[in-house]
Amino acid sequence: MPRVALAVPCYVSATRPGDARHAETVLRALGDDVTVLSGRCCGQPAFTSGFRPESQQVGMELLRVAQPFDAIVMPSSSCVSMVQHYLPTMFEGRKRSGAEHIGARFHEFASYVGGHPAITLLSLRLQGTVAYHDACHARRELRISEDVLGLLARIEGLEVRRLPFEAECCGFGGVFSVKQPEVSAGMRQAKLADVAASGARVLVSTDLSCLGHIEAGARGAGSALETWTLVELLSRALAGSQETV
Repeated sequence: MPRVALAVPCYVSATRPGDARHAETVLRALGDDVTVLSGRCCGQPAFTSGFRPESQQVGMELLRVAQPFDAIVMPSSSCVSMVQHYLPTMFEGRKRSGAEHIGARFHEFASYVGGHPAITLLSLRLQGTVAYHDACHARRELRISEDVLGLLARIEGLEVRRLPFEAECCGFGGVFSVKQPEVSAGMRQAKLADVAASGARVLVSTDLSCLGHIEAGARGAGSALETWTLVELLSRALAGSQETV
């Protein structure tokens, strides 16, 4: 049996730790023997802030703990993109080759679950309607949007509403929202208007970082919008669920 690790991003562990439980529930339902790696950082916050040596150090630690596993699953497209596309560039020679080799074994959660051999045996059911936010890293760097939508389509009873301006960024962008707060807030308002036009009361995305940013804006505006990560949605939709969205 393949050795599978669930690498829970540091920001997920800090802000919505229940997602780790949701993700593990889904992976075990697929029959995987899962080892949880909690709170590990991919190095992205330091990398995008210009602290490359610090990013390299924490990224190297993630690669070290991931090395024994055949597949490392992360519920964050931005983290997987960092590990696959940017972390190896901070090394040279054999270290870079090693980082690329281990990085190739990292999988974004939706892509891994959607391509799992046991996915056809998994019964998913949830009655209701959700809107889908397509995170920038999922869409532009990992290019897994169709994987995500295909997985959502497997959930019996669920209507998924696509946003008219689906390709537009929510305005978070990590440190971008700190360096350019006015622009970030404007982009978020546009995204909130897009979501409101869908009529859905629940917004779903692969990335908690986007959802946290959008939810903060919604709360500030007095909106009752709920934000669910894909891992939470799938966990709720597992066989026997009587929930309604």
